[in-house]
Amino acid sequence: MADALLAVTGFESAAPVLTGSARNEALFPAFNWSIGPYLRQRYFDPNEPIRVDAGLSLSASYEPAPGWKIAGQVEHRLVGNISDIYRLNQSRLQHVRSDAAEYDQGGATSIPQLYVSRQWKAAPDVYTRVSAGYLERMFGGVSAEVLWKPVASRLALGVEMNYVKQRAFDNVLGFQDYGVATGHASAYYEFKNGYTGQLDVGRYLAGDVGATVTLEREFANGWRLGGFFTLTDVSADEFGVGSFDKGITVTVPASWLLGKPDTRVRSTTLRPFSRDGGARLSVPGRLYEQVRSGHREAVVGNWSGVWE
Repeated sequence: MADALLAVTGFESAAPVLTGSARNEALFPAFNWSIGPYLRQRYFDPNEPIRVDAGLSLSASYEPAPGWKIAGQVEHRLVGNISDIYRLNQSRLQHVRSDAAEYDQGGATSIPQLYVSRQWKAAPDVYTRVSAGYLERMFGGVSAEVLWKPVASRLALGVEMNYVKQRAFDNVLGFQDYGVATGHASAYYEFKNGYTGQLDVGRYLAGDVGATVTLEREFANGWRLGGFFTLTDVSADEFGVGSFDKGITVTVPASWLLGKPDTRVRSTTLRPFSRDGGARLSVPGRLYEQVRSGHREAVVGNWSGVWE
């Protein structure tokens, strides 16, 4: 019965809001916050294979109008041994990720993110985003993104441009002197059986130029497992141990953990070595995952629950 319904179902891009149409004014402004424990792990340290920090995390977001968001996070470490890491940094590149130990030692209280963003639909198949603020733990600045993704297409194309400065080691509100323009052109393709491929070509945080290839599979229970590698104009000798950036990503849906519907996910990236070559900015709210979740392939993948 569900297959018969799918055979006669059409998928079209969402229509724009028409002048004079009904709106639920109670939806905005919207304020959300949460407080709870966090657990952070570090792997592959030569002196201690697994290091762990635990503490409290306070997150808050305010949406004054559709597409606008102001969000931030404050963390306070209670216990752990990640800050005990000491590592002589011998990187020959600009230190954009290899100074992680200095950030770990910066202080018990930190502000991982504090930013404002605006998202809107520029055309029927074109989505846009602009974000500014403390975008991630090590960098802050301005980020802009455009994504082309037809609702029934397996292919999506995007461009992202950023100008960021390196944050102070205390992870509060200061900056260091290093600034960089970075960005990528990206292609995404949804294969069958839950596989998604991604190719990113552009300039990375240390100023190196190259490409990242990612392949990920999403399973029926919502878990996602992927792998990636990055090759840039940085030589294996300049990169250091590991020769090039590579890793594994694991994403667990909160609904699987909580046993009830929830859109949040928990993602972890496992890298044997964290180096400066091939390092990409970590921007909150990138468009592709948001957009694809409401498009044809994602809906068809969960079509068995249509009657619910």
